[in-house]
Amino acid sequence: MSEPLHPGLNQVGDEWVVIDFETASSRGTPCQVAALRFRDGTEVDRFTSLIYQAPDSFYPFNVALHGISPEMVEDAPTWPEVCGELVRFTGASPLVSHYAPFDMGVVRDACDFCEIEWPSLRYTCTVSISRRVWPGMQSYSLPLLCTELGLSVDEDLTHDALYDSRLAAEILGRAITAKGATGLDDLLSKIWLFFGEVAPDGWFGSRARANAAGSIPEADLDADPDSPFFGKVVVFTGELAMVRRNAWQAVAAAGGQPSNNVSKKTNMLICGYQDMLKLAVGKTKSHKLQRVEELHADGEHIEILTERDFFRLLGGIERPQANV
Repeated sequence: MSEPLHPGLNQVGDEWVVIDFETASSRGTPCQVAALRFRDGTEVDRFTSLIYQAPDSFYPFNVALHGISPEMVEDAPTWPEVCGELVRFTGASPLVSHYAPFDMGVVRDACDFCEIEWPSLRYTCTVSISRRVWPGMQSYSLPLLCTELGLSVDEDLTHDALYDSRLAAEILGRAITAKGATGLDDLLSKIWLFFGEVAPDGWFGSRARANAAGSIPEADLDADPDSPFFGKVVVFTGELAMVRRNAWQAVAAAGGQPSNNVSKKTNMLICGYQDMLKLAVGKTKSHKLQRVEELHADGEHIEILTERDFFRLLGGIERPQANV
């Protein structure tokens, strides 16, 4: 559908979707979305849609900013319809947006407002990327950063979701080239960034890695075989008093295998504090805990432990520093 974004991007070998929202007022009132799929550095598909919002949800400031009026969206699909189409369009590809805390906040807040479950999405942020690739810029706002990078910007088109998505894609392309990366995954590895995630049972942002030990560690097969974690697959849910990565490392050091996902291979689920505000509307348990209960009903045996039980079973292993 288009030429590669930037010289050298025709060598890129992975795939991502760049996304942008415009809102009628608050984050929970999306009125336009654009999503562009890139493969091997070239735009290959796009999904765009206006989104219905009630006339009284539009603020004059927002209308003046993006030009979308209540009349323009009166026949548009609702958020639950658009969200379903967006998830299908995205598939397993990671999302990229310029200032992802806003765009992913739109997804969460709009789902909460419509009382539907949060989708499962993986994402990163071109603002966070740019701050690591080009430190010390005067501004990391979309139009000013593009100008700093020598990209042409039409001020009359900014705050259109499709146009802003193209600008964010250009920034990502420049960042990949600047770091000599082979694609998005390689770029994030080079600048020590994690993908963020949204899921039905919670979310966390795209954030910096302290070191290469940020990924899930492998079990130490030379650990004491009498450890209660030796040979066990261990999953955590909720917020812990310790950094999650440190909890993984403690399990791995005891011969267990930490995992992010509950499956039939899971042996233990450690339940930390559950912030009810991070659950989907109407839910009282995390998705992981619900999945364990479903497996129990199917005859699978998965032990459910509290965080206090976890610390007790760690025994002599030094407790890592707690989050504050």
